[in-house]
Amino acid sequence: MSDNPCLKGDLTPYVPRPDKPWNEKRIHHLYNRLSNGASLALVSAAKANTPGKIIDFLLETARTHPLPGEKRSGTTTYDYTYPWKNDNDYNDSLIYNKYLVLAQMWMTGMLTEGVRHKLVVFWSNHFVTAANNFGYYPSWVFQYYFVLHKHALGNFRNFVYEIGRNPAMLHYLDGRLNRKGNPNENYARELLELFTMGPGNYTEKDIEEVAKALTGWHLYYNYDTGTYNIYPNEYYDPFDLTQRDKIPFWTDNHDYSAKRIFGKTYSPLKPSGKDPNFGRPDYDNLHNVIFSERSNEIARFICKKLYKFYMYNDAPSDIVEGMAQVFKQNWSIIDTLKVLFKSEHFFEEESMGAMIKSNLDTMIHIFRSLNLKLGEDFFTYDHNRNTDPANTLNRDALGALYNQTSTIGQTLFNPPNVAGWPGHRSWLSEFVMVNRWRYIRDQFDYYLAYPVTREKYRSFLKDLTNESKDPDLIVRKVIEYFITLPMPEDLIQTAVGVFKSGVPANYYNDGTWSLDYSYVPTQFINLMKHVSSLPEFQLL
Repeated sequence: MSDNPCLKGDLTPYVPRPDKPWNEKRIHHLYNRLSNGASLALVSAAKANTPGKIIDFLLETARTHPLPGEKRSGTTTYDYTYPWKNDNDYNDSLIYNKYLVLAQMWMTGMLTEGVRHKLVVFWSNHFVTAANNFGYYPSWVFQYYFVLHKHALGNFRNFVYEIGRNPAMLHYLDGRLNRKGNPNENYARELLELFTMGPGNYTEKDIEEVAKALTGWHLYYNYDTGTYNIYPNEYYDPFDLTQRDKIPFWTDNHDYSAKRIFGKTYSPLKPSGKDPNFGRPDYDNLHNVIFSERSNEIARFICKKLYKFYMYNDAPSDIVEGMAQVFKQNWSIIDTLKVLFKSEHFFEEESMGAMIKSNLDTMIHIFRSLNLKLGEDFFTYDHNRNTDPANTLNRDALGALYNQTSTIGQTLFNPPNVAGWPGHRSWLSEFVMVNRWRYIRDQFDYYLAYPVTREKYRSFLKDLTNESKDPDLIVRKVIEYFITLPMPEDLIQTAVGVFKSGVPANYYNDGTWSLDYSYVPTQFINLMKHVSSLPEFQLL
């Protein structure tokens, strides 16, 4: 049974039945948690499928989605060779703008593909780096972003292995400074405490020994070989497997002594020459020891974090344990998520509306639910500042969204510290909420108010309500669509009043008003600004 009596159900696969039907509410719940919302078309299509098939489709599609910059036949993707390659000037005035392109590329992915890009938010808050720590170098930021995508739904053990030698991580947690005789323990500590098993499962002596096993990895130069110099302005192609070991290893700065970690002693191979790969045996041994000796602790720690990200801040021990048993079998992230999302527990009424939205979640949910499209309804950042011809007002909704979320504490690629954004109730501070409401109003007033977009609001209302002429029913349907929890009648009527304002009262009685009335898009905008200010709207 769950530790929290309000949380019900177990990991038994959910089977729709009369008392627990596969309906719009549960479909919304699935899409809200997995990808921050769904359009009316997606919700309608999901009704004709089983929950298991929908979940398999969403997760498998996310897993096989092209990686950032990946070139595939018949697809159009970002060219990873620009603007993230050849940042030859430390003082390049475009460096920050190129970094913004990456941040907005991420938000674009959340709007379009959704599932993997939302999960990448989780992993960026787990394997934390901070772009401002290393000067926003686009090549490093991109390589870090690429690794998050590459492993987001893959093998967690491989994920941990690769992230430790990522240039952004080597700089952020001082791995580049970790040398024989003068070990730097920053990455070693976070590897155990934050990235794998959590506190209480290791000793200070373990940290010391782990740090020794990680000595010698570098960024800027390799005195042994004179090669593999990775400066912030230097780029390696993540799709070229011959370059994957380009991160240099300085053999003279590696501690080749025997290591004793978790009570296990091992002796690394000592090089007979100047081979940059001679850091691998110790690196391999370290990860073997971590995942063999602390498999249960790692599985529980990561599954608890995944649960809190997708479900609720209080993670039931029985649910976490069930997920952990699946996870540690082969460290498959996608298999573990399938167990959670397909479960009776996930689809319980009590599990719905229990998550507090982050700042980014809030706006992405609005965009995805209304099926707003880049290039049609709002426009993206252009590093050359060349605006789309259709964008006559030179408005940049993604750029505005990035600035807004950053201003109130959720800057992509820049969590506040190595522990990441605390989430949950931290999103409900007075400062955050006041600014969140203001920024939502700004989005609707300035960036989502194009004539073509306003007409989409009219079409949305028609599809949602079967072209109803009843403002009371329309408002109820909108509230049900955007708010999971049941709303008190007095708050519903207040919202109805907001929606009806600006239209002569008799129009609603004599047949003049319908969803074809010219003022309807403005009515919807006013309603959304009001609904988004309600406490229940902050929940997912």
